[in-house]
Amino acid sequence: MEKILEHKHKLILVKISCNDHKLDILRKFPSLNRLGIFINGYIILEDQVELRKEVLKVKEARNEGKWAIIRNRKSIIRFRFQNKSEK
Repeated sequence: MEKILEHKHKLILVKISCNDHKLDILRKFPSLNRLGIFINGYIILEDQVELRKEVLKVKEARNEGKWAIIRNRKSIIRFRFQNKSEK
């Protein structure tokens, strides 16, 4: 029974308040991977709600013909440039 417990994987949830710290950890991911440590992004419920709102904004803007993406969990919406032949 002890052998089974020795090799059992343990899940650890770490909450990081600053996005810069998260990026530092992800930059070091290759060295952590060699140690058998794997990172899976997890979004808490409040962030999921905010992200869903941003996705809806982007979809609405794209339906209106605008250029829209999500970067760092924020929507970026711009007007598309028109060619001179379209005027």
